[in-house]
Amino acid sequence: MKRKLVEGGFQPIPEGEQVVRIKGIDESDYQKFDKIVVTIEDAAGRTARVNYNFVNADGTPNETADFVFTRMARAALGDETIDEVDTAELIGKFVRVEIEHRTASQGGTFANVKKWIGPGEPFEVKKTAGSAPAEVPRKKTAAEILEEMKARRAAAGK
Repeated sequence: MKRKLVEGGFQPIPEGEQVVRIKGIDESDYQKFDKIVVTIEDAAGRTARVNYNFVNADGTPNETADFVFTRMARAALGDETIDEVDTAELIGKFVRVEIEHRTASQGGTFANVKKWIGPGEPFEVKKTAGSAPAEVPRKKTAAEILEEMKARRAAAGK
């Protein structure tokens, strides 16, 4: 297979406080390795991956991963009292985070979530090729609902 290569162009999510959307959660390695990967994206469509390894290399529970995952879930759902979450509920949630950049040993810059702050204000999700993000329906005003009811009554009375 031939594939055209790109010239750089990758931009990490900018540093500082940002609102991101939980784009997806990959649980394919959970059964075997006790690991999940959460993909987040900002309003410009830039993404970052947050890895949660719930078991250390020596087989002991990773309490830090448990704590950070709990913080992420509570921040995403805006509920500090929950004690259990279905990961499917987190997909599509907007979260305010603090992003910190780190440089890898080979020179690349990566965006890391330093802190999960709380729920974030929704933004319009940038559409990319092959993706169709769920649109959040706008709530109708009382005037719009009344107008629709009048139109239906008028149509039924004909």
